[in-house]
Amino acid sequence: MPDGSPPCAVCCGTAFRDAFRQHGNDFERCRGCGFVRMKAAPSDGELHDHYRDDRSHGEQVYQQHDRFLERFDGILKTVESRIEPGRLLDIGCSYGISLLAARTRGWDAVGVELAVPAAEYGIKEYGLDIKMLPLHECGFEAESFDAILMHHTLEHLREPDAILRQVYDLLRPGGVHFQALPNYGSLKRKMLKEYWGYGITPGHLVHFTPRTLRRLLERIGYRVRWQATPSARDDPRFLWDLMRKFDRLDRFMAKRGRPGEPFDTKEYLAFLNEKKWAWWVCNKMWPAPLVRALGGGEEIYMLAQKPEGA
Repeated sequence: MPDGSPPCAVCCGTAFRDAFRQHGNDFERCRGCGFVRMKAAPSDGELHDHYRDDRSHGEQVYQQHDRFLERFDGILKTVESRIEPGRLLDIGCSYGISLLAARTRGWDAVGVELAVPAAEYGIKEYGLDIKMLPLHECGFEAESFDAILMHHTLEHLREPDAILRQVYDLLRPGGVHFQALPNYGSLKRKMLKEYWGYGITPGHLVHFTPRTLRRLLERIGYRVRWQATPSARDDPRFLWDLMRKFDRLDRFMAKRGRPGEPFDTKEYLAFLNEKKWAWWVCNKMWPAPLVRALGGGEEIYMLAQKPEGA
């Protein structure tokens, strides 16, 4: 580990080994617990500047509004299995679809989002309460929330342990915290290795398995009450990832009549629509129910609780 590098966020160990290289970034794995992180992650200032103007995530969520509304309704039902609706915070709420679902279910909901275009859309279009500041600058009082969500946010942060401590302090005793993020221990990641496009992206700085996430939460003081590893049958990236793994992108473009040109996403999507077998590979082949049952899904859902006496 380079001099001055922080210890492992999960077990506080200092011994790391090289894990893989992807998207121009090197990743390392903790020898003690298996936690994986980017070696030279962007600074907090660089991350803040990037997400301030980022539109991509908000646009993706907007395009799948109904699907995400249904997803957050299910998440909130899980949260409500442990606690009655009260005051809720979503960290990394995009344009606030989680807050819409929460409002419908009787929660007093507020969000935090650094991507200004997405946050401004939620504020203007839906009248949502969204703070466009880092969590520690929002001025929330300690023990002032009954539930706090983080949906595909933790993997974007340099210091996941620090944010989870802040969450712990903001929860009232007995309050619950819900995490959703890519599962580095998933069957698909083990198959595709560093070419797993859903979880290994330029913006994902840390990678958790259910075991390492649970260990971190318990070290901070949470009690994990429930976990699952959802898996989706439809995944447009799957064939793309397979082609990357087996170095077939150039051949793909050549067959499309564009030899020598870089791989083109629009060409790929057109290919999926044209070829029934390609569409079947991406939408029907994956045995999602079995993968879920075996605990190898592509996502981690984990519900943790702050002890009543804390």
